[in-house]
Amino acid sequence: MQDFRRAKVSLFVVIVNMMIFGLSAHSISPRKRRFHTSYIWTAYSMTITLLFTMSYGRSVFEDYLTNNFDLKNAAKLHSYMNITASLVNYLTALILPRVFVRFLNSVPLFEIMQFFDVSPKMVMLSIRLVVLKAILIPIMHEVTLILQQIHNDPDKNIAWTLYTLLPMLIAQMFPNLYFGTLVICKALVTVLNEHLNEIVNEVNWMQSALQIPLHKPYYRMQRFCTLADRLDLLAQKYNIICEKTTQYLQLLSAPLLCSLLCNLCGITAGCFTQYLSIADTLINKEPYDYFKAITNAIFLAICVIEVLLQGHICDDNRLMVQETGLILQRINLTHADIRFKQSVEHFSLLVLAIDYKIQPLGLLEINISIVQDVLSAVASFLLIFIQSDLTLRFSLM
Repeated sequence: MQDFRRAKVSLFVVIVNMMIFGLSAHSISPRKRRFHTSYIWTAYSMTITLLFTMSYGRSVFEDYLTNNFDLKNAAKLHSYMNITASLVNYLTALILPRVFVRFLNSVPLFEIMQFFDVSPKMVMLSIRLVVLKAILIPIMHEVTLILQQIHNDPDKNIAWTLYTLLPMLIAQMFPNLYFGTLVICKALVTVLNEHLNEIVNEVNWMQSALQIPLHKPYYRMQRFCTLADRLDLLAQKYNIICEKTTQYLQLLSAPLLCSLLCNLCGITAGCFTQYLSIADTLINKEPYDYFKAITNAIFLAICVIEVLLQGHICDDNRLMVQETGLILQRINLTHADIRFKQSVEHFSLLVLAIDYKIQPLGLLEINISIVQDVLSAVASFLLIFIQSDLTLRFSLM
């Protein structure tokens, strides 16, 4: 019970955090444990969105007017990308408040955890990966910004780095939320498969040549009916887990795609910036800026880590959901009761009917191969950029 209370407190902290940053145009009633639309929080979210747009939009516009709009600067490029992604997050929160409320009220998360007797400690251990993604990456970003400011502008207040960091925190909130959802989904499906394996082992054991003569037909029928009821409940929970995970994906498709696009641009620009530094040194005989190269490499690493983590957790979920179907195929139905056969057929059809994919807006399936796709796209862009740069360099010599 104490562990469940901690899990609920963690969820409440996430909700409050979203409300403070203006990414939640709805509120929650702790007594009723239900979400509801709130005009006050909607107005607050609109105000935060307006202030954010005016503040950071002005900074971008000033950079453009003063010719400081430098996409080769890794820090500025990350800032521009995060500002764009943050605006997409704010628009998502403002456009779909009622849809979010209906969805969140329909998710029986803690009921499913109690049904499976999932230890919240297991969920908390899984959430450590989310904490790692949500805290370690911003810390890496902030430390790099501080070092960069000390190196380039030591007289400026270090607090200004938080102004640059804020868009990154906001831009990653919705992607981090869905990342956490996938982590919890994986934990729940893992426990579901463990329960399913127990049923499969017992059913196959009851149909062994040694066990069939030891039990009367009535006992066997009664036992198979009990196992069929358990299997029906597992099928119901399996359907809920896959359905709610997919529905949440559709709500957060735009922020997820925007995050992937920003990371693609970040990796491309980071690699191209490293190439420019090397080319300036080898061709133009300019001194190599090691500090700039290191800071650029950190921003590049952040983008790569984001893509790797997202692809890894999506692929783990897909494999775990597919494993459910593989476990069902191991059931021996030769001497099983008709009631149990019907339950197995129903569950098997459900697994076939649910085409579980992490595919935002039906455009791009996210799994471990996303890393290869991103690297292929980066290589293509770099080939074009480097060829154009070398052509220009040698034409001017």
